[in-house]
Amino acid sequence: MKFAREYVATLEQEKYPQHWVQSSISYRQLKKCIRKIQSELSQLGLDASAVEHEVTEFKPKLVILVRMDAADLVNATLSPRTREILQKLVDTRNVSGRGTDYEQRQSLPAKEVQGSDRSTSLQESSSHNIQGDPNLVKVEVPLRNNEEFFQILQHGLSGLSALHSQEKTALVQEIGGLGQMVSRVAKPAHGMQRTDLYAWRAIFSLYLESNVFFSTNENESFSRSPSEVQRQLQLFFNRLDSLRKNNTFRHKESSVALQRFRLVNANLLRNLEFQQLNIRAAGKILKSK
Repeated sequence: MKFAREYVATLEQEKYPQHWVQSSISYRQLKKCIRKIQSELSQLGLDASAVEHEVTEFKPKLVILVRMDAADLVNATLSPRTREILQKLVDTRNVSGRGTDYEQRQSLPAKEVQGSDRSTSLQESSSHNIQGDPNLVKVEVPLRNNEEFFQILQHGLSGLSALHSQEKTALVQEIGGLGQMVSRVAKPAHGMQRTDLYAWRAIFSLYLESNVFFSTNENESFSRSPSEVQRQLQLFFNRLDSLRKNNTFRHKESSVALQRFRLVNANLLRNLEFQQLNIRAAGKILKSK
């Protein structure tokens, strides 16, 4: 729960826009779903090692591999009751003599999963050899809470994708407007016309040297983490302030353009921080056991 508290606190403390927060990963809801799924698996007699080693699909049923000639899961630990059910499935299959064309459903212990009036069952999947072994088949473990898990996760990812598109469009428009403004004040001078061409040339040269979002140093990774971007951006701002002390603009509009340039970079950093926070949350959810 440590990360859950940290995640929620970060969303609140960083004062992200409300529509950003509403589009973020629902970490606590997803963790609750995982605990429900763990409870279902426990009632089936499947422990973490069984799921970790033998799960082949999750769509939205848990699918495990079973050797029909041994009623066992490779490298998996099962409860005695689950092993008994699998053995019955094997015995029935062997007596029937119908090979991989036989499908059989066996009910698990008569325990109801909380919040449901349906008992869970193991079911052999449609007939086909697995990995070239006629005795190795799939057994499906229908779960109820994983559907809710994927719905919440899909909703969160779709929301983040839509937010990303919106922010990208807004940033492109802002940068386009800034570019037009800089073009006006930095036009080459003709006669007595004023120009800030050299001032903006120095600013952009300083910005490129600062390697704010990307590094061109072969000893460093190309893209930077949010903390690295923040450090480099602050370094650029400090150097920019020193540069501006000795170089004044000829156009008042240049001061407005420079402030917009600062805000664009600050907004890019904020987007990057929010993106990395959600990537971290999603990664922890998908690695949960």
